[in-house]
Amino acid sequence: MRVSSRGLMEFPPELEDVEGAKDLHDWFGYWPKFHDAEVIRPHLDRTDASALVLHTWEMTEEVDEKGFYVLRKHIVVEFVMKEVVGLRLDGFSHQNVLFGLTIDRVDHGYRLALEDCYGIAGTIDATGVSIRLTPGKPKEA
Repeated sequence: MRVSSRGLMEFPPELEDVEGAKDLHDWFGYWPKFHDAEVIRPHLDRTDASALVLHTWEMTEEVDEKGFYVLRKHIVVEFVMKEVVGLRLDGFSHQNVLFGLTIDRVDHGYRLALEDCYGIAGTIDATGVSIRLTPGKPKEA
């Protein structure tokens, strides 16, 4: 990944053909690392599209009156995966916080790598991927 002079991740050129990837970049003004994002729902389907839904945001350097960092640009990100061809997931629990998430182009399509912080971690390989965005916090929050 390329990093800008401000230390922010630039749009990954290998995701140029991923529907919704540019919109996600534009939402934040940089490519997110998904640090502390929470996986809301993994959905696996052997005959149709599968999905990984997570909630992420931008953490500012501002602190609120309770001493917590101010979070903004909340968004629900749904990675829609066409034909899952490889899967390794561990640690699913009542809360699934990521250290980070990457999408890489591989021979057979794309690999989503979920770095664990607490709960789910692993990789999902799919022949295709697209991204759907729903601005705001998830309805369950």
